[in-house]
Amino acid sequence: MNGRCLRMIFGAGLGAVLLGALAAAALADTKEEIADRMAKRLDAIKKCKAEGKIGETFDGLVEAVKPASLSDAALKKLIGDENADRRKFYELGAAKLGTSPESFALSAGKRHFREARPEDWLKPRDGRWVQKKDLKE
Repeated sequence: MNGRCLRMIFGAGLGAVLLGALAAAALADTKEEIADRMAKRLDAIKKCKAEGKIGETFDGLVEAVKPASLSDAALKKLIGDENADRRKFYELGAAKLGTSPESFALSAGKRHFREARPEDWLKPRDGRWVQKKDLKE
């Protein structure tokens, strides 16, 4: 290949990379957009928690208390959407505080455990589901 072809290929590749980066930035969610989506799901999340279908995990996410519940497509979508937004929210919060998303998520998990109602299901580090009223601190 001659130099002109190489420059054209390099230029096209660089342009594609820059375009991809700009598109990703344009699609990036703001903290407010994430919070808005989570607020819209909050009633459904609370209802599923009250019904014992989902619970909070120590690492700041929600999961189905009984894996068989995931055969319900709507519940599976609710959990997936909530966790996707929580992960994004944790990434943004961690970046702002200069910490890791994992550390930020663990702090959120602790807060969720503290704020849980006695009948809510929680999944501590040991991986077993327990209602808050039965959780040994």
